Amino acid sequence: MTDLVPEQSGGHSWTLDLDPSTTRVLVNGFQSWSEAELQPLSAAQARPTFVWMQEHGHDPAFLPSGEAGVWRSHTLIALVRPGGGGYVGHSLDESRSYAHWEARAEGSQVRLSLRVEGPDIPLVFTETDDVISTLEQLSAQLGRTMSARTPSPLRVWCSWYSYYRAVTLPQMLENARLSREKALPFDVFQLDDGFQADLGDWTLPAEHFGGHARDLPAGLSELGYRAGIWLAPFLAGPDSELFRAHPDWMLKGEDGRPLPIGNNWGGPYYGLDTTHPEVLNWLKELAREVVGWGYSYLKLDFLFAGALPGVRHDPSRTRAEAYRMGLAALREGAGEETFLLLCGAPLASSIGVADAMRTGPDVSPIWDDDARRVWLHDATGPAARNALHTALSRWYQHAWYQPDPDVMIAREVQSMLSAAERHALLGLLDVIGGLRASSDPVSSLDEEGLTLLRRALELSTPDRPITLETSFGAAVTHFGRGTFNLTDAPQESIAAHAYRELAHD
Repeated sequence: MTDLVPEQSGGHSWTLDLDPSTTRVLVNGFQSWSEAELQPLSAAQARPTFVWMQEHGHDPAFLPSGEAGVWRSHTLIALVRPGGGGYVGHSLDESRSYAHWEARAEGSQVRLSLRVEGPDIPLVFTETDDVISTLEQLSAQLGRTMSARTPSPLRVWCSWYSYYRAVTLPQMLENARLSREKALPFDVFQLDDGFQADLGDWTLPAEHFGGHARDLPAGLSELGYRAGIWLAPFLAGPDSELFRAHPDWMLKGEDGRPLPIGNNWGGPYYGLDTTHPEVLNWLKELAREVVGWGYSYLKLDFLFAGALPGVRHDPSRTRAEAYRMGLAALREGAGEETFLLLCGAPLASSIGVADAMRTGPDVSPIWDDDARRVWLHDATGPAARNALHTALSRWYQHAWYQPDPDVMIAREVQSMLSAAERHALLGLLDVIGGLRASSDPVSSLDEEGLTLLRRALELSTPDRPITLETSFGAAVTHFGRGTFNLTDAPQESIAAHAYRELAHD
């Protein structure tokens, strides 16, 4: 590697003798659902149409450009020339600052710039003959600097992708009972969204749930499973008791009023100000209480709310610091032994707190939501294609936490996925490694589905790409163990939406 010095003193910009027409760019989105992809530099980076999509799936302070030949990336960027060499830029500490990279085609050259949001940070920009290895080495260095937690991966049954918000306590226990009966090797049964009265009112049960969340862990323990639970701890619903009691705890707009964000659960919601001392104490006590109910696995979702732009109680804190303060409070309350899976979370600034991280959008029992992706320019929504596209393009992040590529959908009922598409999801889990998960109602699985699920629950070590010069889809698709075709047409005898696994010795 050859480290390169910025052209301007006090700035971060470089003019590179790269032909934009033959250069490929690997970018990393800001949070779990933000797109990561491998594209020709001359192509256009999609910018979502609606503001709520920008808030929900990207960093509103550094959005995708939407311009042909202009690519924006968070924490790191790689420019790949023919032959596999090129340039890699990488932040080496994101506990207080965010690194925003931009590559721009300018005639016969490429202009690369970096904006650091927050205090100066150590960073590397280097020329290399092997982009893949260099990116892996620098990512591992970032993980070491921020004391990455990489515990053993777990096998998790999650209620979300079948029951959604209609989940009940009896359904959870019945699936656990059937799982034990069929000797499915799960470690954790995780209750997802739907048990609570409202966003923010986590200790109040939903009327339909058939009990209280604290009633579940004992039953799961009797069956031999750890109990997991979903929380979106940085959010408050507009009708929640939390919001009515503490509007002063919310992130605010320039007008001093609580700032509505996103669009889910039927409309906008609010984000907690994680620089507010009372909020930090509430987060700590919430985590402590939930762990006290018997939950040793917490899935913490929609965490991007802690890093959105806005007016905070402590304006001296950067967005990265504000986010880390909220995470630290949750970790303190949950304890060091509790397993924390983060989702919808700023990626690099979670290192050292997260045990595992969702590294792509939600899987769904459909291949592609192309109306949203193509016409609204947003590929952060739930779809099997979106999960594969982004999670594969973040293969190197296993040095930051255990990756969570999301659930395997092995069932044929309540699913529009083909056999080839289900096999592609199986390939994703094998290649990325990390957590294994399912949401299939156990009673819905025939013998073929059970066999597929058991294969999906087999733990694996992360694989590596064999090239960034070729891809079947605008993502990293060629790995040592096999090749993915994310396109809508056959590629080199691989069917559309399929995975060709290489024979193992």
